[in-house]
Amino acid sequence: MRDPGASGRNRRTRASLPTGALLLQGLLVLAGLAVTALGFGLFLDAHDEMHGYRTAPACDTAAEPGPDCNRYETGRVTARKNDGEYRLTVAREAAPKETYNVDQDFYDDVQIGTEVRVTVFHARAVEISERGHHADSLQDPHLPALEAAALIAVGSALTVHGLARSRDSDAGPGSGLGIGFLAFVGGSMLLQMPLPFAVTLGVPLVGWIALTATAVACA
Repeated sequence: MRDPGASGRNRRTRASLPTGALLLQGLLVLAGLAVTALGFGLFLDAHDEMHGYRTAPACDTAAEPGPDCNRYETGRVTARKNDGEYRLTVAREAAPKETYNVDQDFYDDVQIGTEVRVTVFHARAVEISERGHHADSLQDPHLPALEAAALIAVGSALTVHGLARSRDSDAGPGSGLGIGFLAFVGGSMLLQMPLPFAVTLGVPLVGWIALTATAVACA
């Protein structure tokens, strides 16, 4: 059972901390927030890389020419495969072949040799289309989610340890691992969804704040 006088002792302990300890606590929190922000930034970059083309203008109509626009090239279907999922492999000039998961209608409407339109965003083929059919390129979300989650785990551990330091708590590492694991699972799911920016950032940010606050309160 939690000591009812613990909160009062914690306040007195915090008040009696020397200036150097308070400074270290503040630096840990700032460092944790900075590393966490880097993790969120990496996650948003990965989401934009996978889904940014959906709202990007065509390069020849963009107000300011730059990399954040869609180029359109012609590709040719070089292979068809039905192994429970419908897959098309498309080749284009001076570029590696790409494989796309498509629906059955798309699969049935094309044959080897059929020309399709390829959307290129950030120098990567992201979508094929033909006669009203559309399909995204296959991209594994787990690696970028893992990279972002690793930074968020370290940042969370520093933040929790910094906020709980006046209580001599060792909750930081354990909390960081738990938050990092949830960030990986949630990030892997969100990276597969073309959601609005507010949802893409808002849901994980609110979740991180709630988890971190809970970890600090329980420390």
